[in-house]
Amino acid sequence: MHNGSQTQQLIILVVLLLLVVIIIMLYRWPSPAPAEKLDEETEKEAGDETNESVDKLEVALRLLDENERKVVEALVAEGGSMLQKDISIDLEFSRVKTHRVVQSLVKRGLVTAEEHFNTNKVTLVDWLRE
Repeated sequence: MHNGSQTQQLIILVVLLLLVVIIIMLYRWPSPAPAEKLDEETEKEAGDETNESVDKLEVALRLLDENERKVVEALVAEGGSMLQKDISIDLEFSRVKTHRVVQSLVKRGLVTAEEHFNTNKVTLVDWLRE
């Protein structure tokens, strides 16, 4: 009978050890994320590249005064580049006002202005245009 008692104790010990191992694995093992959460994260990561450029533009627009914002929006609408005289015509700004706004944007590092015959070619910087 002494043998049967030892066998029962050994079985109980093995079962307890298995339970302890299972509990440890449950707490340490990372639980798989639900499929919906994975889909959302994947979409977010895929959208980060496109949202990043939109976010840069939105942040830049918030920091500009009204006239600067109008010029940047006009440049975006035209693909990122316009002649300064066309900006003046489209926005109905005087030539002097357009020049001042463009120079302000150049100083802020948002656009470049290159001489183009009797006007300037104004272009959004790459990091803002991407």
